[in-house]
Amino acid sequence: MKKRIYSILLACLLIAALAGCSKKAETVATDTTVAESQAKDTTAAESKAATEESKAAEVSTEAGAAEGFTTFEDPNGVFTASYPGTPKEMKQSVPSGNTTIDMYSYMLEQEDALYNVMYSAIPEGSAADPAAMLQGAISNIPYTIEESSDITLGEYNGKELKYSAPLGSDNITFYHRVYIAGDYIYQLQAVSATGERTPEIDTFFNSFALKK
Repeated sequence: MKKRIYSILLACLLIAALAGCSKKAETVATDTTVAESQAKDTTAAESKAATEESKAAEVSTEAGAAEGFTTFEDPNGVFTASYPGTPKEMKQSVPSGNTTIDMYSYMLEQEDALYNVMYSAIPEGSAADPAAMLQGAISNIPYTIEESSDITLGEYNGKELKYSAPLGSDNITFYHRVYIAGDYIYQLQAVSATGERTPEIDTFFNSFALKK
């Protein structure tokens, strides 16, 4: 799985980077109203308890997933992120107009998962509006976007995406975050063997922070 994911991942990265009545009756009515109110209170309490249990379970699950993760800081002091191991650094020079852009990638491959952080400078001549640049980067991904949601990283806006890349008779599901921060574009990608979004992916995504 590792080598096949690796080749597709790099292709995605290169393309993506470039670019809510009676008294009795009254008594009965009152009793009914009280009963309904109590029932609503009970339902609300049960709903709140269920929500709290759900949140606690999510925190517990993510905490369990985080046990095997350690914080990594890139050599350039640009970001920190938690990986279940030490990522491999890759640097590529990508042509952009009359110049080249250095693209840094920090990838960790496992037998059943992949985690990657990549960043590069925004090419000269790109739209000045961060939203337009963000949309431009996303539109360059050569696969159908299955899910898309707005996210933030401090003061910076971003997008979280889900899409699948064909690989022979199979598909590989990618979870992908993109941020425009200042003059740089940051991307996080994660893959699991099952294609499901795992607690480990959440741990990886939520750990990302900028140092500069």
